[in-house]
Amino acid sequence: MEQGQLFGLLGENGAGKTTAIRMFVTTLLPTSGVARVGGYDVVNEPQRVREIIGLVSSEERSFYWRLTGRQNLDFFAALHHLSPRAARHRIDELLEVVDVRDEADQPFHSYSTGTRHKFSIARGLLTDPQVLFLDEPTRSLDPIAASEVRHLISERIVRQMGRSALLATHSLAEAEAICDRVAIIRAGRLVATGTVADLRAQMGLTTLCEIRIRGEPEVTPDELARLPGVQAVAPLVDGKATRLELRLEQGGSALDGVLRYLLAGGAVVESCQTREPTLEEIYRRALETGPESEAPQLTPEFPA
Repeated sequence: MEQGQLFGLLGENGAGKTTAIRMFVTTLLPTSGVARVGGYDVVNEPQRVREIIGLVSSEERSFYWRLTGRQNLDFFAALHHLSPRAARHRIDELLEVVDVRDEADQPFHSYSTGTRHKFSIARGLLTDPQVLFLDEPTRSLDPIAASEVRHLISERIVRQMGRSALLATHSLAEAEAICDRVAIIRAGRLVATGTVADLRAQMGLTTLCEIRIRGEPEVTPDELARLPGVQAVAPLVDGKATRLELRLEQGGSALDGVLRYLLAGGAVVESCQTREPTLEEIYRRALETGPESEAPQLTPEFPA
């Protein structure tokens, strides 16, 4: 993973997402494989790893509910050996970053779930970490609160602050919307990794295209299917129009060839829409391909 990048970790329940994060943050020893954070080995150099990381978990239960949010952050800053002056300055900064200044002096038990999650993120940033690990930070949040947390992570922490972050999530739409690269794991082993565009190519998924033509075209589906880059054509009569559903190779000029061929044949094209395979389709294909024993072990490295 490159510096200043948001990396998504995807997998089924029990695939090993939380276990992997626990190994990255040195609270669990790996049974095999190698993992480095900032160039430091998580087994041989755990203290060096801890100095440059932060952790945010949706299962966090260690906040003191009778204290205010600010008092909680003061307490955790002391545990990290921040001086009182440095802690006050850092906490004031983070209250602005996560947008909870107005709620900072209210009892923690009075906060909404979304606000509690924001304080969890603030706590993960107390030591100004270079790499932030987030274990399902939008779990149990309503759509608006989840959107706010996603924006906080992707725009404020990664883009503006330049931090590297690993996000474990069950939400494929979330990962597709904000992650620069993703990894799909199954039973603790890496199935696929790369950008969404890379994964589409790796999985051999095609671009989906729908062309609506007035009347019935003189060009036959078989003719279109023989054009370069066209993998399949399915015609469907829709009232006074014909809808052609095509599967096209990724990254080519197949659509241009199809449209030129239709127009040359006298067709009147009313509309043309394309859709790339979603991350959900990629995810399903990745989990279907190959036995688990053939998948490489998860051996990531996170930059400083």
